[in-house]
Amino acid sequence: MLRALKSLLEDRAAQDLPGHERRHLQIAVASLLHEATRVDLAQAAGERAAAEHAIADLFGLPAAASAGILAEGSERAAQLTSYFAAVTVIKRDLSPEQRVRLIEHLWRVAYADGRLDQYEDHYVRKIAHLLYVPNTQSMMARNRARGGS
Repeated sequence: MLRALKSLLEDRAAQDLPGHERRHLQIAVASLLHEATRVDLAQAAGERAAAEHAIADLFGLPAAASAGILAEGSERAAQLTSYFAAVTVIKRDLSPEQRVRLIEHLWRVAYADGRLDQYEDHYVRKIAHLLYVPNTQSMMARNRARGGS
């Protein structure tokens, strides 16, 4: 009961951000999700669908809006020289539990094509580390993602 209430309040924290800050957060998340779709140098349709679903789940958006945000995130990702800006926004605006959910979605994207490439594994582990998600939480998220795909 307390977990459900805590989760509800934390989910609302990201939704209560002002419009421009919320948009920055969405684009930051979308750019990391887009990178997860391309890190193995082969973009599958299932990976893009998993990334769109992640945006819809994390922000409570309809599919069309999620696709638009992912497209904008992919444009931003093409300009990335480091993950610092995106990671900073995410650490500032998402709770630790929401960051674990993001890592779980990154694992889902990595597994969407039916296999986990070594570069995908490295990428998700790196992002988890940068977001201060403990390794045990990341591995539990990985197991949930692998079981759900």
